[in-house]
Amino acid sequence: MLLNEFIAETIEEVGVSWLDFYSIGHLCFGIGVFLFFSLFYTIPKNKGHTPIFSLLFVFILTFIILIAWELLENLLFIQIGWKFEGRLDSWQNITTDIIIGVIGALSSWLFCHLIFTKGKHIWAYYIFGIIGFGLWLGVFIILRAVYFGS
Repeated sequence: MLLNEFIAETIEEVGVSWLDFYSIGHLCFGIGVFLFFSLFYTIPKNKGHTPIFSLLFVFILTFIILIAWELLENLLFIQIGWKFEGRLDSWQNITTDIIIGVIGALSSWLFCHLIFTKGKHIWAYYIFGIIGFGLWLGVFIILRAVYFGS
């Protein structure tokens, strides 16, 4: 392991180290969940109406979903055999996955705020999100292929 067990370098270290190739997927997940729930802010706001959700509420909801995902992944997915190599993630990995997801959500929140503060078009926010989500998803797929050699 690199940097004193910080970054997974082999398949055996995935889910044990602080960072592994699945960590980038959590960044995508944070961006995607925030983008989805921000529809309840952006669409009404763009039409001059009061938003249904505030951006703070969207962020809190995203944070709750990120935590729920880790619970689902490490409890239910273990039980039904869907978890990578059938082992629990370490608390370090779970913590990092949540933090990285939060970073994705915060980047979406910041850009959404900038778009509406500057009076720009709403489509720029969603194009940013889709490109960001797609870019990190591509990086995830490449890293996964490197780890699995396929």
